[in-house]
Amino acid sequence: MEFFWQVFELHHVLVLFIGLLLGIVIGALPGLTPTMGVALMIPFTFSLGPTDGLILLGGIYCGSVFGGSIPAILFNVPGAPANVATTFDGYPMTKQGKSRKALELATISSVVGGLFGMFLLLFFAPVFAEFSLRFGPTESFWIALFGITVIAAISDGSATKNLIGGGLGIVLSCIGISTITGTARFTFGLDSLVGGLHMVAVLIGLFAFPQALRLIESFRESHTNRQTKYTPSKSTIRESFSDVLKKPKSVTLGSGLGAFIGMIPGAGGNIASLLAYNEAKRFSKKKDQFGKGEKKGIIASESANNAMVGGSLIPLLTLGIPGSPTAAIFLGGLLIHGIWPGNNLFVDHADVAYTFLYSMIAAQVLLLFLGLALIKYMTKLTNIPAYFMAPVILSFSIIGAYTTQNNVFDIYTVVIVGLVMFWLQKYDFSPAPIALGFILGPIAERGLMQGLQVGGAQGSAFTYFFTGMWNVILYSLVLLTIVLAIRQGYKQRRQIVPKVRERKLSYKGFISKPALAWFAVCMLLLCSLYGLYQMPFQQSIFPLLTVLLLFVLAVMEYVKTSLTQGTTLKKDKRFSFSWLLVCLIILVSILSMLTNVIGFYIQVLALMLVIPCFYYYAWKQEEEKLTLKKIIIVAVTFTIILYTVFSLILNVPI
Repeated sequence: MEFFWQVFELHHVLVLFIGLLLGIVIGALPGLTPTMGVALMIPFTFSLGPTDGLILLGGIYCGSVFGGSIPAILFNVPGAPANVATTFDGYPMTKQGKSRKALELATISSVVGGLFGMFLLLFFAPVFAEFSLRFGPTESFWIALFGITVIAAISDGSATKNLIGGGLGIVLSCIGISTITGTARFTFGLDSLVGGLHMVAVLIGLFAFPQALRLIESFRESHTNRQTKYTPSKSTIRESFSDVLKKPKSVTLGSGLGAFIGMIPGAGGNIASLLAYNEAKRFSKKKDQFGKGEKKGIIASESANNAMVGGSLIPLLTLGIPGSPTAAIFLGGLLIHGIWPGNNLFVDHADVAYTFLYSMIAAQVLLLFLGLALIKYMTKLTNIPAYFMAPVILSFSIIGAYTTQNNVFDIYTVVIVGLVMFWLQKYDFSPAPIALGFILGPIAERGLMQGLQVGGAQGSAFTYFFTGMWNVILYSLVLLTIVLAIRQGYKQRRQIVPKVRERKLSYKGFISKPALAWFAVCMLLLCSLYGLYQMPFQQSIFPLLTVLLLFVLAVMEYVKTSLTQGTTLKKDKRFSFSWLLVCLIILVSILSMLTNVIGFYIQVLALMLVIPCFYYYAWKQEEEKLTLKKIIIVAVTFTIILYTVFSLILNVPI
């Protein structure tokens, strides 16, 4: 109890409040992840004691995971990888004018999930840490494979396209030095690719950059530049509590899965939230409502990624094994203050350990009041016009990608991946499967290769992978998910078949432009298979299996496209381009890659001037009070704010 009351000392409460507020701001800025936020703040803990230093880092960790839900809900841009699943239903609710409701649900479910994870951390840390050690390479492989097969279930649209997207993500994750052999692969002679593609840069390229381009594309339709205003009532918060707590299935699933996944070293909140979202959808009676603004989707996702915080600290504090990338940075914060994780932590440094644990519970309660108080101001962000919001997202995308490693190549990654994703979305590809494939690919490959080595040493790799209680449970879940994906695809095909039967089958469908495009993809994959076959076994086995699966899926898509060609509308608004827009997108993309030529702040100023001026001259609406003076004032003010925050306060080397 002595340690418990220490949490409420004024300086501890103040440090916790500052940490939470900083965390929410960091999470709300696209590209600034919880890992980056904790890493940036570690130097500031040097002047603090061990207890205050850990409380500050813990507050930033909790606040940033929650803060990532703000741009995910308001702008369809996940503030952190753990908030990807929140975009599925959060942004549709915003488009329906329910942004306040969505943020309330996210806040309440985040706190409930966070409390669940922290109580587990406080009372059951040693027990769960021992349990998490039972997961070897084969269990890690099956968990990753389960996450990849879940792709077909969590995303709307064609199951084959979702799986192809997952395969593309895995292929991207294979670029660079192999963690198994230590040799570089798929670098095409470029030194910049030796280190591989960075996760933050890829995620920004998949979600944030295309969203900015879609905002630019929306200039032609003035009604898309404004969000529907939502007038809150006094009973909104009470109703939101009722949504979360009176039907607790979603929050229970999310909290349980989040804490469990958090305990598995290396998994992280991105996997936890996606799996929780999938299970909430699987057990729901209204599966068709997911992706269209279903409240349960937000509740499951946000409770999972916040429960993961407590779960990831369990193996860290008891075994010294971080359960997430952010927990790994936390380990550095512990060691800097001379504190070693393990059983001795709760004996030799009991005052630090227990005060920190109690402060993490207090952080969740404080987060509830802080989050709900800020909602009124958060929702006003949706009133920012698209012509100002687009360059703001682009600016944060650039600095978010660069500050992760201080590497200009990450900016090029964002722009190239973003342009490709913007184009793929017009063909009904979703960014979520690609992101999940990229995240889980290395985990699956590492588990496969280590499992083959250990199994081979024990006499049979096959037996090693397919025996054991957890292996059986996990690969059964994989098979179940595949069956459900096939069932979903069968239902979609039944809707198309009647249209196909009305037309006489002919060879023309197989030589149509869409079908020939898929045929070209099949040929490219065949050439890739031949190239991979020439590589050493350990380097090529996992990419080879992935490309082989991609080839099978591409053939299926080629056949389906050939049979259904002509049954869809010939004119689709998604493919009607304006040359003015094309020129603006090209100009914006070039400007985004000129950081090392013109400097970041001149680049931001140029983006903030070019995009609104283009809108002003090309599609100026009579009711818009937009003037050149207003554009210049906003552009200069925003650039000064960025300079103050990143160069003067955070000392980011731009």
